[in-house]
This record gives sequence, structure tokens and C-alpha cells, in this order.
Amino acid sequence: MRTWLLAPALLLIGCGRTEAPPEVAPTTIAAPEPPADEIPPDQLDAVVAAHLRGLGLMEQYEYRKAAEAFREVRELAPDWQAGAVNLAIALLNDGGVQVEAAKKAGGEGRPASNFDEALGLLDGVLARSPDDPRALFNKGIILAQQGKPAEAHPLFLKVTEVDPLDAASWLWAANTVVNAQDPALPAGPAEAERKVALLTRALDVNPNLASALYPLAFAYRMAGQPEKQRDILKKWQQLDHDRPGLAPGVGDVVETSYGEMGRYGVIASPSPTAEAPPPPLDPDRDPDAIKEKQPPSPRFDSPTPLAVKLPDGCRWSAPADFAGDLAAIDRVRARFGAGIATFDADGDGRLDIYLTAAIVGPEGPRDALLLNKGEAGFEDASAAFGLPDDRASTGVAAGDFDADRRVDLYLTGLGDRLFRNVDGKRFEDLTPTLKAEGPPALSLTARWLDLDQDGDLDLYVVNHTAADRAADALGEGVDPPPGVANAAYRNDGAPPALPGKPQPAWTPLATADNVTPAAGLSIALIPWTGEPVLGGEARRHTGVALADFDGDRDLDLILTSDDAPPLAVLNDRLGRFRSVPVGGMPAVATGLAVVDLDSDGRPDLVAPSASGLLTAWRNATPRAVAADLVPAFEPFACNAHGWRSAAVADLDLDGRFDLVGLLARAPEGGQPTPPVMWARNEATRLALADPPILAEPPDGLAVVDLIGDPLPDLLVVLPGEAPTLAANLGSGHRWLALDPSGRWRVKPELMRTNPHGVGARATVQARGIDAVHFHGASDSATGSSPGPVVFGLKDRPAADVVHVLWPDGVMQAELNVAAGQRVPLAERNRKTGSCPVLFTWNGERFVCLGDFLGGGGLGYLVAPGVYGQPDRDEAVAIADDQLRPEAGVFRISITEPMDEVAYLDHLTLDVVDRPPGVAVALDERFAPEGTRPTGELRAWRTAIEPVRATDLKGADVADALKAWDRRTVDGFAKRAAWTGYAEEHGIVLDFGDRLSGHGSDDRLLLALAGWVEYPYSQTNYAAATAGVALAPPAIERLRDDGSWETIEPHAGYPAGLPRMTTLDLTGKLTGPRCVLRIRTNMECYYDRAFVAVRDAEAERSLRTTSLPVARAVLGPRGYTREVSPDGRPPLVYDYDYVDPAPLARMSGTLTRFGDVADLLRGDDDRLCVVGPGDEARVEFAADALPPLPEGWSRSYVLRTTGYCKDADPFTAGSDDVGPLPWRGMPAYPFADPKASRPIDPAYADYLRTYQTRPAGGPADHSR
Repeated sequence: MRTWLLAPALLLIGCGRTEAPPEVAPTTIAAPEPPADEIPPDQLDAVVAAHLRGLGLMEQYEYRKAAEAFREVRELAPDWQAGAVNLAIALLNDGGVQVEAAKKAGGEGRPASNFDEALGLLDGVLARSPDDPRALFNKGIILAQQGKPAEAHPLFLKVTEVDPLDAASWLWAANTVVNAQDPALPAGPAEAERKVALLTRALDVNPNLASALYPLAFAYRMAGQPEKQRDILKKWQQLDHDRPGLAPGVGDVVETSYGEMGRYGVIASPSPTAEAPPPPLDPDRDPDAIKEKQPPSPRFDSPTPLAVKLPDGCRWSAPADFAGDLAAIDRVRARFGAGIATFDADGDGRLDIYLTAAIVGPEGPRDALLLNKGEAGFEDASAAFGLPDDRASTGVAAGDFDADRRVDLYLTGLGDRLFRNVDGKRFEDLTPTLKAEGPPALSLTARWLDLDQDGDLDLYVVNHTAADRAADALGEGVDPPPGVANAAYRNDGAPPALPGKPQPAWTPLATADNVTPAAGLSIALIPWTGEPVLGGEARRHTGVALADFDGDRDLDLILTSDDAPPLAVLNDRLGRFRSVPVGGMPAVATGLAVVDLDSDGRPDLVAPSASGLLTAWRNATPRAVAADLVPAFEPFACNAHGWRSAAVADLDLDGRFDLVGLLARAPEGGQPTPPVMWARNEATRLALADPPILAEPPDGLAVVDLIGDPLPDLLVVLPGEAPTLAANLGSGHRWLALDPSGRWRVKPELMRTNPHGVGARATVQARGIDAVHFHGASDSATGSSPGPVVFGLKDRPAADVVHVLWPDGVMQAELNVAAGQRVPLAERNRKTGSCPVLFTWNGERFVCLGDFLGGGGLGYLVAPGVYGQPDRDEAVAIADDQLRPEAGVFRISITEPMDEVAYLDHLTLDVVDRPPGVAVALDERFAPEGTRPTGELRAWRTAIEPVRATDLKGADVADALKAWDRRTVDGFAKRAAWTGYAEEHGIVLDFGDRLSGHGSDDRLLLALAGWVEYPYSQTNYAAATAGVALAPPAIERLRDDGSWETIEPHAGYPAGLPRMTTLDLTGKLTGPRCVLRIRTNMECYYDRAFVAVRDAEAERSLRTTSLPVARAVLGPRGYTREVSPDGRPPLVYDYDYVDPAPLARMSGTLTRFGDVADLLRGDDDRLCVVGPGDEARVEFAADALPPLPEGWSRSYVLRTTGYCKDADPFTAGSDDVGPLPWRGMPAYPFADPKASRPIDPAYADYLRTYQTRPAGGPADHSR
């Protein structure tokens, strides 16, 4: 019987390193699972289907739906322990109250939460396997989240005993150290050395773990070692993803959100144990069995020469054309093949072809750019595009290095050339800008890649020998010339300025998605100095492979040469590299290609050799980080031989990547060799399959879609003939093509990937399929091009899950991607900040009331150096149909659906009963510079509508303003570069003589309903530096002479999502005619406008009952999805769905999960600190309310006191929960960085009891 064991999910984030260095025996991660811990064979397909659905949902951050899928797995395979941990991880990330009975106030005790269920699952696993590291780790995470660090700490220590090379566990062990004298308190100076030791171990394992650097610096401060603190902070500032004012750093993070928890916080997938390959079948004895055993083979159309229009006097080149100084060019072609690149040179949507040394013209052999003219064939446009007529190259690298959406060229050979594509019309020679170091070389090939992870394409050039010794290179019977070092160029190009955006938000054209920059990057390819190991020493180099070979989330290189065994150049980030020899590989290879041969998600290698076997190796590198780590490989069976180059492609579309080879030239007078072969990946070996496709050996081969279907066709270069195409007719299997492209965004999205997504790892999973592709590294030939990759799906109608791990660490998943399509896969990350959001229970479901406490923002930047001060209280009006009692209670939910922290101090629910004919609204608006609103109720019986209403351009808007219905006045232009800013706009309200009967003592209210798009701090900064000031609404009245008089310069505005505001204008609206104008340049959308006549008697008739908090529970939830109920803005929140968005990273501590009612019953600075993705469920007793008199109406007011802080990099203190605010505090941010609320015994008890949950970033308990 086949047994299915635990295997890690392919998509790992951060520092998932768990094996020991080579000289140490590998650490045992878990004891062998008992026989009962398996998936029943008859349930396997159903388990895998549900599991893949859950895995994809986790990577879309749809935790609740993922938990449903993993529950299905548990029902099908209840004894599979990995399935129990998977469900626990989903519940951990979903959080929140699980049991529907939690909605019923009559229940006793604390309702069971997702954490409770997850702990039960993990305890069940640990009862059977006490050393299971995944169960230990995730139980520790939950306990830490619940504010129980003393209980979590030994669990993390236990993981480090089982696996001492897991950096995340060392980090969490340090973050859960508590005070030795009082475990209820956080660690203090007495525990500093202990924290230093644990954090140092984490950094020994992963030196780039930015999440460990900040707490280590703080620990050194507590330990009285300021010099070490400064050194650590300096490195942290280089690596930190969230460093303000700069592009994201390249450090690794370990946090509490999925994908960033470490190796033991990811979903584990079922995979079959290795099985011995079946015995070979004898074709002579059983030919039918052989035929039946073989899967469908790819079918190709008959090879057909391309119709190419050559200029007069030109012909196709042959080996005899390369004589004299050019003989070395032909020897390169004989050894490695001709260089071919395919890309869209002219921007017409069709792939064009670049061929090296393909044409012989009046000046001798030269390269050729063949433009694709569709049915008209191809045309040699080399001269028209300004390419040289005397240049014969060995290789070509196509890539958009200046990120302007045009593919550029780097040509290798006897001296190299760089050409920039200008508007798809010509190539500009930029070779003089390179300032190459050293004499010219005979270079073989080049690759565009992002070595420093800054989101642009650097360049790596493979050099063989000096150009003046090329005559002796690659020859037979002569002493070879000495080798030279390779060349590397760092791309320091800068993006164009984006008006209104700070410099970190600037992006070149090719990586922009929500803005339109003017251009790409400036030209600045700089020789990479100071790191000589990057060049690979002076050798006769032959090839380069690029991938993350040591598993630390950056791009490494493996170099081959004719002098020595392969050499690995490992990337230590921040421009640092180290070289180590690679064991187990042959001394001489003709280039390298990267492929996942065994479906384990790691980069394996194949190396062609013109004089021997095609050698293949599977990656056996330990999953660890150590100073002396050496990438290790072990042989993978292969029977191919005599290949000049190898390209990766799933030709038979069976879900495993195969190899297509260009064979060596036949020796003169010798037996001709089969010209094109492919080696089928049979899971345990590469086996030659099918007869050759062509009649004679070509000189060059590219696997590329030129038909547009987009199956990989075979494009070959034949000596003396036009290039020939063998169109791929498929194998009968289905397929899916992915075309990745990177994006640049600043925090909180934090995306920084190059235009072609080079370095991305794409994984396609379906039942029976687990295919991984390393983008940009799949060909050993001398030509390289950007383009899509085709995944075979066998007979599956869709990929269950498509994962992408982008070079910048962003994790992306797409579910149920249909077969038979090319998917442009642009990098995606999610969401920014907002205020806390209020939901109310209407008897059937939670409905969105909107955000609140927007005026209580801490550190909100108004202009450079100027910060707004928080308005710490707000009243929220609630209609009768929005809040209904159930089981004797009113229920509300307060969530933080975005990257922000809310500080809730006091909540009270006022129940307002009013007699017939009386309307009420609140004195509420956000007026930072005007009269502070009181939040009191205002009542009236008479409302006066304007006679007419227009916008500032004269357009009639009366219909939009006559009802509060989400139809707003929106005919104004927004400043696209500055969120929250617009052209000057507003409304004109002409009341005619309708107000003339009211005197100066009549209390008149201007009632305006609407909503506002808040500007961010960084938006205000950018606008201010551009000389544009924010102009909040002001109210003017038309004078008799036609001029306007300002009657209220600081009118205020609705503070966020739709709400009604009132402003007392008593004595300002008298006279025979009244016309008002409201002007602003904010994104303020008005929905309703009228004047109300305030009625003192009606106000006295109101009956108000204030209800204190009866019960409140804080727990995890996730980000609530934004929707539009009617297709109009603004988006509001749908409680029933959780949006796939990762949580923000902040330092400090949040309120522990659980009962928080006592914190919300008084205005006493004991704050309930609600973090990103958290939810506070609050209840008010409804059973003691007086009955409602007949004909009366009931509504509600939620009175709130508190603050909020967003994650905008320009918001003061946006990276830290602290310092906690308090009543009477000085202006924020504090002039004294050590300022804090005085700590009396009651406040100290509050901190010790409630403020214990790590926020996800490093904790600073000093505040």
C-alpha cells in the first residue's frame, strides 16, 4: 500500500531553514510518523483536492474559507496529523469568534474562539508526537497572541532543541522571555543578556533576519551596551522593509501573518514517498507494453523555413564564413550554439527574432533583427533600427533594463555592446556608458538579473578569455589561453519624479500599475566593484545559472568553466557575496540550465557537454544558513549525451519539465548525429524520447512560441539557410501559460520586483501535478529572452492553485485558473490604512456603519514638520433598522480592517427615543481648526430645502442633494497623484427667500451629509513640497453686489465614510435672500444638504437612556472585504467576507485577546489597543429599556473616546504601537522622545495585565 507522508508546501517565505550544515549530521525534524498517521488510499484524490483548495485560499489570505477546506480534509483523513496542524494554522490566522452561539448574550462564559479550536487540535497532535515542531511552534504563536508569553516560551525553546537551525523559533523564544521576578511582566534589564543570546542565535542562523535586529538593538540598550546597539540599528536600517523615506530593505521578516511565520507556520502538503522505478521493459519481448507505458508525446508540424526578406547582397551564414579573426565566433557556435533571442522589438504585439552572426552582408557576418510582419513573414530590420552592419556576436541577452516597457539588448562576443530600445523604432548604442573595467574579452553569453533585489535588472556577463587571445580559444591541439573574470554591472538607474509623490513612491514606467510615469529608469549600469568574488576568478568561463540555491530568498549564481569544477557565488545581500566550490559536479560543462527535476520546489541543474553526457543533478543543499554552507547536488539519472545546449520546457504537457537539446555538430567525415532531441522527465530520470525532428543538425535552437497559441515551438538556425520553425501541435494534454511581471509600490503594499519578474518562482498545482518554474533561468544557450512559461496540466481542466513567490518576498496565489490560456501575472499585494470600522447587528447580520475616530489620528502629518492633533471623542448616529436587540442585548463589532492601530478608551450606547415628527442629528464633523463639535443631539421639526443647487461650474446637482442615498456631487477632477486632493470644487445652495422669515436669534443648522477620501500623511507631504495646500471646506454667502463673504472659514467635513454633519449658523443666514457656497480642494462628496430649524422643545422631549458596556471580547479576525452595494463609491465593508491582505508590521505590544469589557467602561487611559485585523465584539444590555410609546421612534448614538494611528511611512511613529496616548498629553509627536503617561499602581496593573500581546514587530516594553 502506498503511504503518504508529510512534505512541506512548496511556497515558503522567510527563513525556512531546517537542515544542518554538511559537516554536521542533519537534524531530525520529526520522528517517523506512526502507521496510523496516513491518508486512506481510497480518500487520496478527495483529500488532495480539498487540501489544494485550502492551500490556495491561505495564500490568498482567505483564512476562514481555507479552514473550511482543511476541515473537509480532517473528515476524510482524521488520523493525518499534518492535516490537524494545517487546520490549526488556518484557524490561527483567521482568529475571531467561531461558534455562532457567541452572538447570543444569554450564553455563559467566554465563547469558544478559533484559538481554542486550534489549541485543541495541536494538543491532540502533541499527545501522539510530543516533539512535533509544527504543533509546538503554532501552539506557541497562539499563546503569545493570547498574551501568555510565559507559557509560549518553553514551546519555542523545545522547537530549537528539535531543530536548532530554525531562526523563527529562536526569534520567538527571545520575544517571549518574561520578567524572572514576575512572569506577568515583560522582560527587563535583568533578562537582557538572555534575550541577546537568543536573538544572536537567530541571527547566526539567518544573518538577514531583520525582525531580530531591532529587538536585539533594544536588548543591548537594556544591557547597557550602546555601541552594540548602534551597530545593530545601522544594519537594521539597511535591511528593514519598512524603513521610512527609502525603498524597502532586503531583510527577511518573521511575523504572525501567514507566509511570514517561518517554516513551521506554513501549510504542509501530502506527497508520495519515493518509489523505486519500475523495471525496464524489453521492447523485443513486449513491444505492446512499451507502447502502452509511454505517455502521449508532443507532436510537431513539419519544419518550415521562415519567409524572411533579406536586403540585396545578403545571405545566410555558414561555418565557412567565419575565418581569420572571426574563427573564434564559429568555434563558440560549434561548442555552445548560435545565440537567439525573441521579443517584441517594435511594440506591435508580435514576437520578433534576434539572431547572432546569422547573415553575411557586404561587411561580412553580422547579427540580424527580424521583424515579424505576420502573414507577410519576417523582414531584416537591422539597418532600419540602427544596428551595426559589421557585428557578429556570440550571444544576446534581451531585457528591459531601463524599465520603459521596451526590450533592450546586450550583445556578447569579441567586445560587447549595449543597445537601448528607443520607442520601438531604433536601438541607441549605449556601450560607451558602461565604462567596463579591464581589456575587452571574448564573452560567451550574458543574463539580465536582479542581484541586489532593488527591483531593476542588473547584468552579468560570462567571459571566456581576453579578446586578443581569442584566436587560441576553444581550439583543439593548442594550449588554451588563460581565462578572465566575468563582468557584473549594477543598475543604479533612477525612476522619473512623480509629481505629488515622495521619492520612495517614484516608479519607472514598466513597474507602475496605478500611475503613469513619464519614462523608465535613467541609464546607469555601473561596474560592480568591491566584490571580486562576483566575477568568479580568472577562469575560462562557460556558463552561469541563477536561482536561490541556498534557500535564503535571494539570487545566487553557479558558474562553470573549462578550468575548474563549478563555483557557487552566494548572495549575502547588501552587495556582499562569497564564493564556494560546488561538490559532486563535473569539472567541465557547456553552460547550465535550472529546472526542478524532482518536484521538490528547489532548483536543480542540468549541464550539457558537447563531448559527453548531459549531466543532471538534484539539489541536496542543506536547508540552513551558515558561513561555510556549500551547495550540494547529487546525480539525477539521464541518458542524453552530446548536447551543446539545453532548454527547459514541458513538451509533453504532463506536469513535469523536460529538456530540449541542441546536439553537437557532426565531425567532418563522421556519422551525422540526430539534430534535435528531447529528454522526457519521468520523475526519477531524464530519458531520451522520440526520433529527431530535423534532417540535419542546426547551429542554434530556441524553444519559443511564434504561432501565438502559446505552446513552445522549436525555432532552429540551419547553416546557410533561413531559420526554420517546427510548430508545436500539442500532445493531447491541457496547459496553462504564465507571464509574470513585477511592480513597484511603497509601504504598505511593499512591492519591488523587476519588470520581467526574473527570479520569481512559479508553482502550479493540481491533482497529480506539482510543477515549479524558476523564471529567467531555464536555458543554457547563449541567447536569453523574457517570455511566458507553459505548464502542462495533463487532463486537468484547471490549475487548482497557482503560486508565485516574487523576488521581493511577496506571496501571491490564484485559484482555479482555467487551462488553455495565457495569463499575464502582474504582482499583487494588498491594502493600506483606515480608521476603526463599526458594524452593528440588525437582527439578521452585521451591517457596516462606517469608520470612526478618524479625527483621533496620532502623528498625522499635515505638512512637512506639522502634525495634526487628535480629536479624541466622536459620536456615531445609528438608525433603528441598523441596530436591533437579540436575546436581550445590542451587539456591535469594531474592527481594524486595514494597516492601523486603534486605541479604544470608552464606549457608551445612548438609546434615543423621540416623539412623532421630530428629527435628530449630532453636532459632529471633523474641524481641526474650527469650533470643536460637542457630539450633542440636535432636534428639529422643520427642514428647509434649497430652491436650487449647483456645483461650482453651474451644473444642476439638486437631485443628488435631495436625498441621502449615496448619489453624490462628484463632477470634479481628482488629483490622481495625491489621494484625497482635488481641483477646487463645491456646491452652491440657493435658498431664495425661504430663510427670510427667520431672525438673528433663530437657531439655524446647516445639515450636510456625505463622505471624504482622507489624504494620507505622505500625500500631504508630497502636496506641500509641491506648493499645494489642502483647503478644507469653507462656507461663503453671496453679497448683494455679487461678491462672496466667508461666514465660516473652518466648516469641517464628514470624517470618513458617509455620515451627517451639522453646523450652527445662527445669525448668519438672515435677510431677504440667502445663497451659500461651500468650497474645498479635498475629495469631499456631498450627498444631502438642507437647513434645519433647531427646536428647543423638541430637544427637551427626547428621552435618552445611556447603556454601559456589558460584555466585550477582543480577538483576531482578518481584514474585512470592501464592497460597493450599488456600484458607486465609497466602498464600504461587508462583514461576512475577509479580504486577502497581509497584516502590517508594527513594533510594540497590543492588548491581549480575551475579555476587555473593563477597559471600555471608563475614560481612564486604560486603552483597548486593537491591532490590524483584530475585532472587538461589544454588547450592551437591552432588557431594562423603557417601552417605546406609541408613534415614537427609536435611534441610537455610540459615544466613543479613543485614538488611531495608521501605517503611512510619513505618519509619526507609524512603525510602533507606542507610546500609548493619554488625556492631557502634550502635542504629538512628543518633543521629548521619552515622554509617557505617569505610571501609577493602577496603570502599572493595566499594563501588566492587558498590554502583553506582541504586535508582530519587535516589542519595546519600556514604553
